[in-house]
Amino acid sequence: MRMLIEVANATIVGMEARPLTRRERTVLEALLAVDFQRVETLQRLATEVLVVDTCGCGCPSIMFQHGRGREMGIKVNASVRGSYNGLFLYVIEDLERGEVLGGIEWLDVGEADPDELPSPELLDIQTV
Repeated sequence: MRMLIEVANATIVGMEARPLTRRERTVLEALLAVDFQRVETLQRLATEVLVVDTCGCGCPSIMFQHGRGREMGIKVNASVRGSYNGLFLYVIEDLERGEVLGGIEWLDVGEADPDELPSPELLDIQTV
């Protein structure tokens, strides 16, 4: 069952939680392979994370939390080699659990959206 929610001129597609695809999992692991504060905690959380929402625009952005939390923070940026596109991994501050994985957001400059996240081998990954 899918539902569309309009938020700030962007459509979010609500869906039943699902496991990450193989590509989503490898990208998440690559983003969490860099060193930053609390990365070990996020790596542990990543083993059980599910996709609960996607963006309705057709881009490959995925969300791991249903509208929870009070603050969002970007932990890792990644540019796609040979393009102006990229993505970032963000966390949210959950009132009960503390900092948790929020999702992976795709960024593009008007090119056609890919069907899935790019291969980790194409990413230049840096902490924020």
